[in-house]
Amino acid sequence: MRDPRSKKSLALLSGMLMSPLALAIQGQASDDTTAATENQSLEEVTVVGTQIKGAQINDALAVSVINAEDIETLGVDSGDELLALIPENGQNYFNEAENISGGVNSARGDIGAFNLRNLGTGNTLVLLNGRRVVNSAAYQTEEVGGSFVPVTTVNSNILPTAGLQRVEVLRDGASAIYGADAVAGVVNSVLKSDFDGFSVSVKHSEFDNFERDTQKLSIEWGETFNEGRTNVSAFFSHYQRDRIAASEDPRWADADLRERIPENSPWFDDTAFRNNSANSLYPQLDMPSGSIDGITDSRGELETYPVGDERCEYAINQYVCGAVDGQGTERYNLNEFRDVSSELERSNLFVFLNHDLGNGMESFSEFGLYRSATTMSRHPTASFSTSELLFPAENPYNPFGEDFILDNYRFAELPRIVENDGDNFRLLQGLRGDLGDWEWETAVLWNRDEKTDVTRNRVSNTLMQEALNDTTEAAYNPLSGGVDSNIERALIDVRRDSESELKSFDVKFSNNGLFSLPAGPVAALAGFEIREESFVDDRDDRLDGTIQFTDQDGDTYPFVSDVVNSSPTPDNSGERTVTSLFGELQVPVFDNFDMQLALRHEDFSDFGDATVGKVAFGYRPVEQLLLRGSWSEAFRAPNLVTINEEIIARNSSTTDWACVYAAENGGDPDQDVLDCSYSIQRIAQGSDELEAEQSTNTSLGLVFTPLDSLTVTVDYWSIEKEDTIGLFGEENHTLLDLYYRLQNGTANCGSVGNTAVSRGEVDPDEAGYYEAAGICAAGSIDSVNDRYANLDTRTLAGYDVGIYYDLYTDIGEFGLKYNGSFTTKFEQDAGGDAAVLVQAQQNGDIPVNYPVAGFADLIGKNGNQEERHSVQLNWRYDQFGASLSGFRIGDFYQDSLTLEDGTRYVIPSMTTYDATVDYRFDYAGASNRVRFGVKNLTDERAPLADRYFGYFSDAHSDYGRYYYLSLKSSF
Repeated sequence: MRDPRSKKSLALLSGMLMSPLALAIQGQASDDTTAATENQSLEEVTVVGTQIKGAQINDALAVSVINAEDIETLGVDSGDELLALIPENGQNYFNEAENISGGVNSARGDIGAFNLRNLGTGNTLVLLNGRRVVNSAAYQTEEVGGSFVPVTTVNSNILPTAGLQRVEVLRDGASAIYGADAVAGVVNSVLKSDFDGFSVSVKHSEFDNFERDTQKLSIEWGETFNEGRTNVSAFFSHYQRDRIAASEDPRWADADLRERIPENSPWFDDTAFRNNSANSLYPQLDMPSGSIDGITDSRGELETYPVGDERCEYAINQYVCGAVDGQGTERYNLNEFRDVSSELERSNLFVFLNHDLGNGMESFSEFGLYRSATTMSRHPTASFSTSELLFPAENPYNPFGEDFILDNYRFAELPRIVENDGDNFRLLQGLRGDLGDWEWETAVLWNRDEKTDVTRNRVSNTLMQEALNDTTEAAYNPLSGGVDSNIERALIDVRRDSESELKSFDVKFSNNGLFSLPAGPVAALAGFEIREESFVDDRDDRLDGTIQFTDQDGDTYPFVSDVVNSSPTPDNSGERTVTSLFGELQVPVFDNFDMQLALRHEDFSDFGDATVGKVAFGYRPVEQLLLRGSWSEAFRAPNLVTINEEIIARNSSTTDWACVYAAENGGDPDQDVLDCSYSIQRIAQGSDELEAEQSTNTSLGLVFTPLDSLTVTVDYWSIEKEDTIGLFGEENHTLLDLYYRLQNGTANCGSVGNTAVSRGEVDPDEAGYYEAAGICAAGSIDSVNDRYANLDTRTLAGYDVGIYYDLYTDIGEFGLKYNGSFTTKFEQDAGGDAAVLVQAQQNGDIPVNYPVAGFADLIGKNGNQEERHSVQLNWRYDQFGASLSGFRIGDFYQDSLTLEDGTRYVIPSMTTYDATVDYRFDYAGASNRVRFGVKNLTDERAPLADRYFGYFSDAHSDYGRYYYLSLKSSF
């Protein structure tokens, strides 16, 4: 659907680009008086805040710059490590220690996400040398609204660290400059070009707490020839590391974390921390009908245990014993085989070719190659409760002579092995030159990302049922305790092949002196861009319905897959073409007051268009003080998955709120008869009715330079994003179903309720409880149909602080850099049907203690820290150097652990320190530097959380202290 304002906005854009009068009126700020007094990190010639070359507006833009020396001093080896040390960046939801539950649906392997301001993955635009980077081929889901929606990100680890000149972080909305997705800001990595020389560096790391070691090789080479007209530069790095198994550390080795909770804690012995599993090699067996005296209970259920267990009541074989149901299940330690971090090899290569064509023209070419391979172990799988496997009487290992359903069973003979390969290719060919007073630049870009994910030792439902049905000794034996069970005949490899591609063409014209005003020359830029984006997600034949499984209840694809413990997922693909027209202006209004103004219109082939603008200013009332601010509009396009995704079915334990209301108000408060929390299937699919998420960004700050060597910056910012794309959510749908039933009463029950909630037949034994509560009786929910929609409004606000100080003494040069990011507001307000539920609660139409999921104050919740800090102190004297760095993440609470009285489980803040010493010397014709570094100097470990390995890995690292030694030689 097209924005009704688009024609008016497009006319304004055309006028801005073509009319000299519009250029004068709608000028863009340019501050040209502060370069000499800013701190060195702010003196960098940045390009991320504007596309006008040589623009003087940069001082008036909230940009953080991390140069190559800073990155080397920090001792990071990859993009995700670097992002974790940037205070303005939030949680990395694409990390290995946290993607366990998603299985093959997670983005696995060597991948990290961009998430400025914690606004969510996909709200940060990523550039390389000022142009877009393709999104990772792998995507996964994040909770937005009441359920989980697909999100995409550029893989932070494809960005090369060798040859990196600086990383620029624009902490402001920039859709008017660069287009879609620059809502929370922009991260631009700038590589060295026209490099001359040769350097090589090697680095080796060892860990205190683990056997892991890592190695990294980096090479930089460049040469200018052809009488100075041609330069070729190449940058290469190779990194490898060992895996880390959970079994290597007692903090992680047991999934049951209760022993780590202090006795004086309200959560002492809380089963929420008992993260081992009720599904093990010792199943519960359930008869479809009937019972066996002394073997099962009256419902035909029995438990099995390892021989020698005190709960045993009778022998089954030499490995397994049995007891009637009710003795508790044998629990399985999920961390027995899990890796916290994978084995990894990663290579990055980037090549520049710059050539002076004469006549004021220059050709520039880029070639980038990234390649990675990871291997890691995961826990064995267990069947969904909705996909039952039958252990028939005819199986030779069934001693009871009756059919049984396998329940609480895990195929734990072997761990899953996940192998993930990633490739990224980038080609760019550009030309630039002069045309009179105008500078022009044009480029063609092709960028492709590929991921191959293979999981070994998965189990096929079809092959396993065949193995259970076998009447020979080759049958599968679920009562073997994992010994000679014949599991091999049902093992399969599950594959996911993904591709993402970006093609673009752009042309830009700029003039730094279009005409002059009394305060100085007006600079302008006009440009056009067209880009094509596409993705392909090819799922395994056993997941996409090519090979189908039908369970005992007749359920089949698209609601059941042939892979144990994996929901069915169809193949998916999509593409779009985006055309853009954009312009920028920089106008000196007064000698000490400059303005920037930008406008951009983008038209999308698959959903509509958007037009956004930006105004920024810089005002210097006195030489030592710069006041700066901006107002901008930004937008995030619906990603290709949310538009094109076919029906996706996912199983989850969900609360049926109509059932809860009937139990509490109809005579069954303890739910002795009614079962109101059970496995429900959520069915979701893409929507071509989605519109862009629109945001308004504002900032106001100052740059204070009381001394030539001291700079202090403070910037207040806010983001209000409307129409955030999400899912209403399963439990919200069941709550809306209750609301309609309460409004209806007990009349006309044939069509009452939420049509998105599909229910089975009403159980006559349960109907009376509903009627006693005053609502129409309801059967159990089979599925909830959801659809991606523009739902809610997210509002964030906060401030950033920077302090930069250089001191020159007789004992050396000292440098201090401090950055702090503080979030003071993070709210998610309901829209659509969610707003109906919120209003119904306020009116007393539904109970106030029934939660409307996903719409609340999010500050401090589940990793949304209120504050993050980084500080770096450097010293250099002649050939010697040293540094001390600190990084602090503020506390937050884990919402799932909130007690009934409202007491929150607070995960305390975490502070780590890094230190380096180095020595520089000349030897064998080379300039050399040897550096020894210690990461996490005090061996700080992550605070306890109710997660897979006992820490909140989206925000924290738990590897403890490690050391590295590096040698760099330059010729």
